[in-house]
Amino acid sequence: MIEKALLAVIGLAALTALTLMGVAAAGFALFAVLAPLLGVAGAAATLALVCVLILVAAVFAVRGKGPSLPPALQQDDSLAARAFDLARQHPMAAGGAALLATLAAGVLAVKNPKVIATALSAYLAGRSSGRH
Repeated sequence: MIEKALLAVIGLAALTALTLMGVAAAGFALFAVLAPLLGVAGAAATLALVCVLILVAAVFAVRGKGPSLPPALQQDDSLAARAFDLARQHPMAAGGAALLATLAAGVLAVKNPKVIATALSAYLAGRSSGRH
């Protein structure tokens, strides 16, 4: 189970890094195309405007399309049901909170090497016992 969680985190980190790299490359390419035409300041302003327009389009696309509650939580007033409802109402804030939680967990793991050592030893112990 820990192995799958670690692989999921590694895969998510790799996809995030590749996405950020692609976005940065696309932004640089747009800047390089516009710089001779509009000047450096004009190209930077146009790039910023394009980024804002993409962000606004993403917000409108995500707005109101949060995941529905699982059937077990639909009639429940528990903390989990309220959290799902809040995440559905504010998907961008929920995504930001998830990103912050992931960042905090990463910082905690880096500042406390015992966490990394424990996770690594659990991963290697599961691997050596033949369980995947």
